[in-house]
Amino acid sequence: MNFSIIYNPIASRFTDEALSHFIKSFENKGLTLYKAVKSEYSGHVIPLIKELDPVSDYLFTLGGDGTVNEAVRAFNDIEQHSIYGHISVGTTNDMANNFNLSRKNAIESINKLASEGVQTQMDSIIVNGEPVSYVSSFGYVAPVPYLVNVNLKKKLGHAAYVVSALPILARKPEWVNLRYTANGETKEIKTCLALITTSKGMGGITLYHNADMNDGKFEVFFLEKISPKLIAEIFPHYLSDTVDFSKYSKYCTCFSTDKMTIEFIGMPPKYDLDNDGNQASFHLTMHERKLEFSIGKKIKILKPLK
Repeated sequence: MNFSIIYNPIASRFTDEALSHFIKSFENKGLTLYKAVKSEYSGHVIPLIKELDPVSDYLFTLGGDGTVNEAVRAFNDIEQHSIYGHISVGTTNDMANNFNLSRKNAIESINKLASEGVQTQMDSIIVNGEPVSYVSSFGYVAPVPYLVNVNLKKKLGHAAYVVSALPILARKPEWVNLRYTANGETKEIKTCLALITTSKGMGGITLYHNADMNDGKFEVFFLEKISPKLIAEIFPHYLSDTVDFSKYSKYCTCFSTDKMTIEFIGMPPKYDLDNDGNQASFHLTMHERKLEFSIGKKIKILKPLK
């Protein structure tokens, strides 16, 4: 059996050492390296996945969370042959958390994946016909992942997101009126931030400790109230990754579902976002005021169970 690797050399924690260790570790398991290919531009992972999947038994990516988003887009377009695995070498590395791997130590993650990895599946989300992984969001701090400077991420890591978020947090949020339908109910709300995800968390923080990426559902969060006091209360928990949504139920709406429609009443939001660093491929206009979310294709993946 063989394996291929697609790596992103500009990911903030990528090293040649990690790439070499990756290849050696899976060759020691009796697999033969078919090809190691560099991702050279945003979106390049998509055609590389489509090229390598039919001829690879295992297909790995070495990059940030946005790399996984591109891989999931590609796998939704093809009849997947390979088993997909990912080692996170980005800034926030939310997918490492989802895949039961280390966010900070690529070598440790490689060793664990090579020794404990088993085949399972991962949900993807379809938004207005477009596959995304692992989060679609809009509102208050949604643009932070693609506004943060790449060089700043390399220097400061996760703290770069905090620095980039400060000017946004200093401004008053823009409120969006919407009507959503999910789980047989339709409600109208006013929100300044929406997060729809299959993930345990996003932006480097764990929001849903018990989230299962293979349960056929996604998590929905609407922030309906916000104040300087709330931001001050949450901020230290954000830095220490100890945010607990259950403590803030009076400020937000949270639920799980496998299908949801959002209709905007009035102006749609300025930003919509697929994933860390990847703006959505669709953009709402005055004449397109609806978002439709559903569970997409199951992706065959390799990950440790614990």
